[in-house]
Amino acid sequence: MKCGEFDKRNQEFLDSFNEKDYFNSLISSGDNEDVVIFDVGAHKGESAIFFNELFPESKIYSFEPNPLAAKEILKLNLSNVQVFNMALTDRDGTAEFYIQDISHLSSLNNINKSSNASMGYAEKEKHTVHNVTVMRGDEFCIKNKVEHVNFLKIDVQANEVSTLHGFSNMISKVSCVFVEVSLYDFYSKKSSIGEIEKTLPDFELYDIYEISKNPKTLGTDWATLVYKRIK
Repeated sequence: MKCGEFDKRNQEFLDSFNEKDYFNSLISSGDNEDVVIFDVGAHKGESAIFFNELFPESKIYSFEPNPLAAKEILKLNLSNVQVFNMALTDRDGTAEFYIQDISHLSSLNNINKSSNASMGYAEKEKHTVHNVTVMRGDEFCIKNKVEHVNFLKIDVQANEVSTLHGFSNMISKVSCVFVEVSLYDFYSKKSSIGEIEKTLPDFELYDIYEISKNPKTLGTDWATLVYKRIK
């Protein structure tokens, strides 16, 4: 569809966009040495590398329940990154974690074998099941004396709502939430933007930072939504 001059505005945006300025505009602290980042669902450290380049003096907490992936983060030898081989969700204890042969698809949620959106992968997928440590974000922050979080990045493959519930007390000390919302039928449950927003009453949707379209269904598989604190 055509709507006014949106193509022109989007091009002007691309021409002027600067990642450093963008992320600086989202944090409440003006002191980069005090920036605290939670990388929940860190995989092999892709986001840790990204945030480290933007904020080299920050404290980055990377949470990854897949032990092999967590070891890959450690190999990066980033001095400001602490790696925790666990999942953050809405309870403390242990849980089954499904490690997929395509590792970034691993999740606390198993695969929906009758998925229409996975373009055949769900039918032939292979995985192993590991018992992993799970913890609420609130409990982690208490134990590790974390008093504020500038960026809470969540990429947990359809477990977003449960992860946010685990921050029910600490969320008041979070400045900005980046949450990847799984909208497709790949897992045994889907995400709900409505349920996510119920957990973030003092935030407003600021941006749709990334989006992944599906060539089979022509819909959206996932999108990264940015919520910024307003109270």
